[in-house]
Amino acid sequence: MAFKNLNIIICVLIGFATFGQDTLAMKEVYIDNDLVYKMNGERLTGVAQSIRKNGHLVYEEIYNDGVVRSSNLYFNGKEKIISDQTIYQRYKPWVLSKEIQYNLKGEVIETVDYDEYGIKKLVKRFENGELSYYGEYNGKKKHGKEYCFTDEGEKLEFEYINGKQQKKELP
Repeated sequence: MAFKNLNIIICVLIGFATFGQDTLAMKEVYIDNDLVYKMNGERLTGVAQSIRKNGHLVYEEIYNDGVVRSSNLYFNGKEKIISDQTIYQRYKPWVLSKEIQYNLKGEVIETVDYDEYGIKKLVKRFENGELSYYGEYNGKKKHGKEYCFTDEGEKLEFEYINGKQQKKELP
């Protein structure tokens, strides 16, 4: 529940930041040296979108002074529902900060957090709003604690170092 509220707040803040600013088609912008520009050479502050001929919004990226802030991928349907949201590092264009996946109800089903260099650090999965998986990473390898839950609700805990599961000592 708290993650849903946090994501709503993030979306609202991004919405306020881009309110009244340019909304362009992806083909109306270009990238030069990691910054995004309108065809007239001005840095884009606003939204670049990919929209199908039938009017369905497929994908959009939000920019501030040419720097990418976030992107949204939408489910294919009549409603405008985000399936995947990517948030980028504030001072490092195109470096990941967080990825969020949603179900059709708008509930968070997975989050992936990255460090300041865009290296994966933490994955969380949710079922019915409840945490069902927690795993620490160092890039592509599991590194640190991992928790998951059985169908009966029993918590399983594992420890990984550089992708290798560590054996637990028996008491």
